Amino acid sequence: MALTVVDTGTPIKVTGTTAADEAIFDHLVHIKFVYWYNPTTAGDVFVLKDNSGQEILVGRCETDGESQWMPVYTKYHGIRSDDVDSGTLYIYIS
Repeated sequence: MALTVVDTGTPIKVTGTTAADEAIFDHLVHIKFVYWYNPTTAGDVFVLKDNSGQEILVGRCETDGESQWMPVYTKYHGIRSDDVDSGTLYIYIS
C-alpha cells in the first residue's frame, strides 16, 4: 500500500504503509516534532529521511497502540520515508 500525504498546512498527515521510498514533502522544511498516532503492533517501525537519504527520525512501537511524540527541531531538505508499518504520522512544521 502507498502512503497518502495531506500537506496543506501543519501538521502534515501521513497515512498508509510502505516498504518503498516515497516523498512526503519536497521543499526545505523545519520539523518541530512528529506525533506517531496509534501504531498497531509492538515492533512496528517508521523511518523518515531527507532528500539526500540522511536519517531524520526512526520510531519503533514498544507497546501495541501506544502513540508517541518525538521532538526534532531541525531543518531538512525534504522528507521521505522507505518504511511505515502502521499508524498515522503527524509531522508538525514551521
